[in-house]
Amino acid sequence: MKIKSKPKKIDTTSILLAAAGTGGHIMPAMAVADKLINKKFNIFWAGTPNGMENRIINKKKMFYISLAIGGFRGKKLISLISYPFKFALCLIKVMWLIQKYKISRVLVFGGYISLPVGFAAKLMRKKLFIHEQNTIMGTSNKLLAPFAEKIFSAFPLKNNQFVNVCGNPIREKIANIKKTISQDKNKINILILGGSLGAQVINEKIPIILNKLNKYDVIHQCGKGKKSTIEKLYDKKINVIEFIDDIEKYYKWADLVIARSGAMTVAELEQVGLPAIFIPFPFAIDNHQQKNAEYCVDKGGALICKQDEIGLKLERMLNKISLNDCMKMSKKMKSLRHKNAVKEIYNKIK
Repeated sequence: MKIKSKPKKIDTTSILLAAAGTGGHIMPAMAVADKLINKKFNIFWAGTPNGMENRIINKKKMFYISLAIGGFRGKKLISLISYPFKFALCLIKVMWLIQKYKISRVLVFGGYISLPVGFAAKLMRKKLFIHEQNTIMGTSNKLLAPFAEKIFSAFPLKNNQFVNVCGNPIREKIANIKKTISQDKNKINILILGGSLGAQVINEKIPIILNKLNKYDVIHQCGKGKKSTIEKLYDKKINVIEFIDDIEKYYKWADLVIARSGAMTVAELEQVGLPAIFIPFPFAIDNHQQKNAEYCVDKGGALICKQDEIGLKLERMLNKISLNDCMKMSKKMKSLRHKNAVKEIYNKIK
């Protein structure tokens, strides 16, 4: 186990966070970590050797612990056979870390990395806190829930009255966006988020639909290595971007977003008050993206188009929606936001 840089002091303000794999787990953990760092806590972060969290954490003032563990749901037999051994090794490493650095509290954000970290906290009799980003609690969080001091969630969870519904922690630069309204009443600014890897169906089918419509100005984020291909699919010149580092600028510009309905996308759009047409990833575990999208639709802030319905249904939606509709949906979307998720979590775990 490698720890990148070591704490200068060891005391009861040492906290271990666990988040890995996807931005849905990592970004809310980052928001909480920033708050804890500002309050002079020693922060340890459990992640994987090659995950995106590794690249992010290197730039922050915290101590990164690399654990070689993966998920077990939907895996091949060989992975399932090796999992108990990897789990046991990670469990021992985390227990050693907790003991050596006098870690007093552990906060996990779900996903495969959380399971050994959470059980280590239980075995070492340390306070365990859980944050769930989706409308359906993930497997790791479900298994750890009975041992948790407090469970935080972004959405109300069925059959669990002991959950503190605080929303998803959002980075300050997004939380502070002042939304502007499009000045051209005949045009709608539409932001398409194809994801960091690029969702092939979204990238390939939506340009064909938008070619038939004239009332939109479009910015299309397409993912690595896909820019030239996507540009060729449009009949007119469109701003196609592989990555968006300063997403807050584009949120401020947009009137409508077309995107997957991952936890953090939903949370950020709620925070900004941006209406969306969600295209849930149909193979997400427990179909949680569909449930995330339905939550916003039920409140009037979004629409859903299933992946296998992209085509005529999405074209009809885009033909029908007006700037006035977007403004009404914006208010509904913003009503779902939780302003103080980071503060609520901090006050409970400090």
